[in-house]
Amino acid sequence: MKHSAKSGGGNGSGKPARVSRHPAFDRDDQFQRRRLAMLETAIHFFNRSGFHATSMEAIATQLGLTKGTLYHYYESKLQLLYECMLHSVEEGRVVALQAQDEGGSGAQKLERFLRLQFRTLAGHSGSSWIFADISALPAEEYAEVRRRQRVVDQLVQQFIAQGVADGSLEATNPKIAEFFLMGALNWLPRWFRPEGPMTSEELADIFIRMVFDGVRAKPGAAGG
Repeated sequence: MKHSAKSGGGNGSGKPARVSRHPAFDRDDQFQRRRLAMLETAIHFFNRSGFHATSMEAIATQLGLTKGTLYHYYESKLQLLYECMLHSVEEGRVVALQAQDEGGSGAQKLERFLRLQFRTLAGHSGSSWIFADISALPAEEYAEVRRRQRVVDQLVQQFIAQGVADGSLEATNPKIAEFFLMGALNWLPRWFRPEGPMTSEELADIFIRMVFDGVRAKPGAAGG
């Protein structure tokens, strides 16, 4: 079989002629889609069964892959957990920035953030929030996840502080309020089922009403 380029190159310089990369190796979007599917499936399993009780084989089987293929992308279950957590935190950061960029009062930003988070919960085949124990990570990876999470925490605390300042929220400690809200949100992947009787929007309405109005009956209400 003859080659179109002569040995030594066909450009007269003595260097091999440059060969274009085969299209099969120029599909970064495909790689990212596969990687995202793996992360979302792993998050689903980690949230439902726990990190330690979930095997790489179970994740691979759910994806229709061999365990070897999964290990081609992630060399260990710990690395996969770390990437899942980074993915989850990044989505939280994007949601918080979107809530901030659309403006409004502190209460409006906080409500927008909560609704966007619930929408994220219902998407991506279940949840992009990961409930798995972060302490399973090695110290360096643990510290990096916490560093990124603090960015999201600070944005939400800013919404609450703004709400207190502009009068749209009652005076409260922004840090404690944020811990309370994020703690409640972080438990949702444990029990919320997208295929269940309640949509994420309906659940968001209930959650937001409890956050802003509380659960105690108001004066004049039945039973109050």
